[in-house]
Amino acid sequence: MPEISLLPGWAMAPETMQPLRAALLERLPGYQVNCHALPSLQLSSMEPDLAALAETLPPGVLVGWSLGGMLALQLQRRYPERFSAVVTIASNACFVARPDWQAAMPSETFKQFYADMRSDPAKTLKRFALLVTQGSAQRRELGKVLKWDQADPQQRLHGLALLGVLDNRASLARGTAPAMHCLAGKDALVPAATAEALSQLIGPANAPARVAVHPDASHALPLEQPLWLAGQIADFLETLDV
Repeated sequence: MPEISLLPGWAMAPETMQPLRAALLERLPGYQVNCHALPSLQLSSMEPDLAALAETLPPGVLVGWSLGGMLALQLQRRYPERFSAVVTIASNACFVARPDWQAAMPSETFKQFYADMRSDPAKTLKRFALLVTQGSAQRRELGKVLKWDQADPQQRLHGLALLGVLDNRASLARGTAPAMHCLAGKDALVPAATAEALSQLIGPANAPARVAVHPDASHALPLEQPLWLAGQIADFLETLDV
């Protein structure tokens, strides 16, 4: 039976993916769908950390939110025989802007957020929750159901540092595996311009790839629009032999 593994975003508990899991189980009754936690990941040990993460996930399709989506692409590139397709949700090729990738968070904004996370993690997490739900008509309700992971502040800093340096542009441009990228038009963390930038990046790719945008959703896309996401993912997977 095909399996779908759901990976949460930075600092998020796997339970944040439960609304999407329920919607996928309804839309794709022939699939097994499970939520997985992101382990502690560090730049200095990224290769063994990713190898260990791959071992905990069943073969099949990876669906990742934000950092989880960036890691899903990294895993698929390393273990193509294990992971047949990837869906990213509110995820960027580079989370932080580069001179040749401006559709991302400004570098100075990210550096300040990292410094704030190091000096006052509790206060910074509260601000992060507001950014995740910013742009949503359901902002207050979504803020109440966001759940943090069990990582300590140092582990979260390691994950944040990794988020700041990951760059999936080369693998996306090669298009060696089926991939879909679901974005939100009112995302405060991944700019709306990301959709066009990703479309141009994967345009010449050989593998099936697509970009879908919900015009009225926030970064909290898996919590805010699980039925829309499940429909997009199901339509994508039904075109593939996975």
